[in-house]
Amino acid sequence: MKRTVSALLAALVLFFAVTPAHAASTMEKEEPSSSEIIFDVLIGRPLGIVATVLGTAVFIVGLPFTIPARSVGVTADKLIADPFKYTFARPVGDIDSYPRYCCDDTKETAALAEP
Repeated sequence: MKRTVSALLAALVLFFAVTPAHAASTMEKEEPSSSEIIFDVLIGRPLGIVATVLGTAVFIVGLPFTIPARSVGVTADKLIADPFKYTFARPVGDIDSYPRYCCDDTKETAALAEP
């Protein structure tokens, strides 16, 4: 039992020691590398287009269910707008900043709070 507790404490100490170092290294990153740009252009953007098209199809199929539930706006944001913004609004190669360019949860919580 004593070994388990000390192993858990050691793991927690290591986790919290590494996390600030990782955060500092990601904050210093200003310009994407060439490999990130290549990955984004060849894989990320085409997948974003596919996700936008599939999201649009699922949105249309789901309209009979979302209209009575008054969740058309939230569904459109998550299935169409977010993949679209990921594909076209984000700087090329800037993969880590996806939530900053697409996901605004304030609209979702406001829409769910409405009667």
